Amino acid sequence: MTRHGAPYPVTPATVLLVASLIAHAVIGALAIQDAPEPQGDFDRYYEIATGSGRPYVDYQVEHPIGTLVVFKLLAAVPGGRAAFGRGVVTVNVIADVAVIVALLLVWGAPAAAFYTLVTIPIASLLFHRIDLWSMCAATIAMAAWRRGRPSLCALSLAVGASFKLWPLVLIFALWTGGQRKRAIVIFATAAGVAGALALALGGVQAVLEVLTFRGASGWQIESTGGSLVHLLTNATLRNESGAWRIGSVNRLTSIGLFLAAAPGCLWASWRGLSTRRPGMAWLAAVGWLLTWSALFSAQYGAWLAPGAAIAWTEGYTGVAVLAAIVVFLTSRIMHYYGLLVASAPVLVVLVVVRNAMLIALALAALVKLRRTSLAEPDLEP
Repeated sequence: MTRHGAPYPVTPATVLLVASLIAHAVIGALAIQDAPEPQGDFDRYYEIATGSGRPYVDYQVEHPIGTLVVFKLLAAVPGGRAAFGRGVVTVNVIADVAVIVALLLVWGAPAAAFYTLVTIPIASLLFHRIDLWSMCAATIAMAAWRRGRPSLCALSLAVGASFKLWPLVLIFALWTGGQRKRAIVIFATAAGVAGALALALGGVQAVLEVLTFRGASGWQIESTGGSLVHLLTNATLRNESGAWRIGSVNRLTSIGLFLAAAPGCLWASWRGLSTRRPGMAWLAAVGWLLTWSALFSAQYGAWLAPGAAIAWTEGYTGVAVLAAIVVFLTSRIMHYYGLLVASAPVLVVLVVVRNAMLIALALAALVKLRRTSLAEPDLEP
């Protein structure tokens, strides 16, 4: 049914959406089947979930408090590592469906079809990681903002930030929506509870381990800086804190990169949401954040997908397609990751090209937002 009660018309977008949903369902089912098998990331998640003592202090945890809590809950389900793996994938499938439904209900079949199609090449990776949790929360936050539901928007942003920190780049949704004071109070309360729990469990280590990914000291080879070091030097790669890294980045530099990215991210969030363009706000802010990050794991590329789907309905088709290309190239890098670790020139260059396109995406979105008048009317999907 449509938002007005009439049946959905059979359009190219709806046909594409149904076909893409079938692909997601098949990939999700295969991921659930494979979940009990030994896998580096799932094994690491389970190690965190079953750790004894104080998290962040007695054992390292590179994830924010919300993710830690979900890990602990899933580990409490009888069945050990196999049940835990299936649980992670099941939560991922639910989150994926929630993203699609939110896009469909608020921005229509074109947005839902765009997201579902663009993420097919990277869906298997997403179902085997945990990034869909924050993607889901951020999408629901933007949908709630669009529909004038500030309480849900604020709560979703806080929950999303407790899974991964990146949804915080959309923080100006609290200032540009209705009932600003109420939204800020709800966000501050939810974020404060999560922060207090993290500090109570792990103190300052609960912050440092997340910001520096367990105190890693190198550039991750897919990041902007890491890809250039990989291309231009003969430095040796090493597996550190669960990722392949190169060169040296100290703790202060890692945090400094986040601080350097913050002004552009926050300006993009304010400008895009003030002009009622959440898709462009998302692409500009998240693209800029990824550009500056010392860590750019393959699944992070998918963070762009929901924003690109929204931007597509806003009329920014060129920028949306550029984001889709970044996601696709990211999926190819992951598919041939062994060659990248072996420093195969074609893969090293591909990562640099992907990152150049990411930078072009972020800059194009920022420029378009700069040229958008604050007085321009809202755009209906």
